[in-house]
Amino acid sequence: MGALGDVLRTTPLLSALKKKDPAARVTWLVDEAHRGALEGNPLIDELISFSPAAVGLLKKRSFDWAVNLDKEKEALDAVSAAAAKKKMGFGRLVNGELGPLDPLSEYAYRLGIDDELKFKKNKKTYQEISFEQMGWKFEGEDYVFTLGDENTDYARRVLKERGVGLNGRKGPLIGLNTGSGNRFAGKKLPVSTLVRLAGIFCERMGATVLLLGGKDETERNREIAGLCRGSVVNAGSHAIRDFAAIVKRCDLAVSGDTTAMHIAIAVKVPVVAYFASTCAPEIELYGRGKKVVSGISCAPCYKKICPIDEQCMKDMTAEELFSAAKEVLAHAGV
Repeated sequence: MGALGDVLRTTPLLSALKKKDPAARVTWLVDEAHRGALEGNPLIDELISFSPAAVGLLKKRSFDWAVNLDKEKEALDAVSAAAAKKKMGFGRLVNGELGPLDPLSEYAYRLGIDDELKFKKNKKTYQEISFEQMGWKFEGEDYVFTLGDENTDYARRVLKERGVGLNGRKGPLIGLNTGSGNRFAGKKLPVSTLVRLAGIFCERMGATVLLLGGKDETERNREIAGLCRGSVVNAGSHAIRDFAAIVKRCDLAVSGDTTAMHIAIAVKVPVVAYFASTCAPEIELYGRGKKVVSGISCAPCYKKICPIDEQCMKDMTAEELFSAAKEVLAHAGV
């Protein structure tokens, strides 16, 4: 409901559900800030933004099945309130504490409390785990994400305004995501590494590098663009669906474990994803990308503040990221 990447990577469940029961009517409760990720989704019949009024509505409605895969308080309150014949996933137990509502969610619950299991033993992707929570087997179902013509037109106009010629361009268009959210440390490369990587793309591939990010990356991207030589363009900050349309124009996206990575997966753009503080095995790239994983002994850690000044990100080099990018682009025939 809340984390945008998790919202997107839960959408594969819709395909399986509609395949099993084409007549099923799906209502999805989502945080208002992330509603754009689900708007226009052909497999969602009703989209509701979270609010106290929405939770009240759930009490009055009659559902056959309520599923919650989110551990946040608001989601727990919502599934507790929902008038449903069957409830699955995470919820509040008799004592009011978070827990699995059924045996199928016990493994997913344990991942949140057992670091040994989550950090070292688990090899399942989020999709495999969430499908198991539903009692299904993941069979490669992709993200379900749609863009409108208005988003495509917007992206075309923005790129044209920034001098990114989509006709007659010789080298690839590389989307380089430069930031991350503030929830975890170890997900953002140093400016010096990003400048070096952008330069390598321009020098060795004749690429145009599009600096991606949101409002939090405004100053960072301005700094990077000013330090770079070659065709490096600051894409600016945009609403999520317009941002996705811009990413879709790229031949490759390079990103940490962030929203931009999930957007690239959703719009089926090849991706090089790098990991340190979070768990790489949980990410499904659908054969359209490559993971670069830090070898530092303390990773993954899921720490908000790093006690060693994010050494994992300092150790990751532009050369290894470029090598991965070359491999992915070659596989994609670019």
